[in-house]
Amino acid sequence: MIETLIAAAVALPTPAQLPTVQRLVQSAQPVYCAAARGRSFALTFDDGPSPYTPQIVRILRRFRARATFFDVGSRISFWPAGARASATVGEIGNHTWSHPHLPGLSAVDTRRELVSTQQAIVGALGTTPRLFRPPYDEATADDDALARELDLLDVRWSVDSGDSRFGATPQSVRQTALAGLRAGSIILLHDPHPTTPAIARAVLRAAARKRLKAVTVSTLLARQPPSASQLAGAGSSRCPPP
Repeated sequence: MIETLIAAAVALPTPAQLPTVQRLVQSAQPVYCAAARGRSFALTFDDGPSPYTPQIVRILRRFRARATFFDVGSRISFWPAGARASATVGEIGNHTWSHPHLPGLSAVDTRRELVSTQQAIVGALGTTPRLFRPPYDEATADDDALARELDLLDVRWSVDSGDSRFGATPQSVRQTALAGLRAGSIILLHDPHPTTPAIARAVLRAAARKRLKAVTVSTLLARQPPSASQLAGAGSSRCPPP
């Protein structure tokens, strides 16, 4: 019996042997970007699905691009077609059930926010999210420990397009997104804005000129794993050099 347990323990993979996303899940800390060595970057869309999701999907298909959609669980039943469409051009992440400030919730309520969203996405799409993005860029160490327990990776961003800020204009959002477009970047846009499809189109056109490819966050991290310094990034320098 003891020999069997020892053999089983020896057979378990070490952290370094795990796939990139799974290894990062085990670290229970946010990811802000990927390494710059490569030609890939990630477009991410928060707060969907929405009436504009099908337009975003059509643009992604036109450019043969992939993306990651961080959906709010309670909105999936309102726009199920949008959720299904987005799943055909990328991956779906967990953006909580009701988009709350997680640090203000109890552990029980935070768990309910994440689990309910996992269940809604599985029910609607038949796929289990592996990625999680906390609303308002707010999560505690306990929240990330819970995400690890649920096999979720906390994914933030290196480029905030600013489309949710008061006074944002299509021009300012486009300029901010394009200024941060580079290999390894994770760009934040918001699904429910009517200007988002045009912004996504502009980013993908610029990416084509730079010979960059838009991929899902999971693919980006697998191709260009972030360094230790990039994992520690925060504040004004979310994606420092490795």
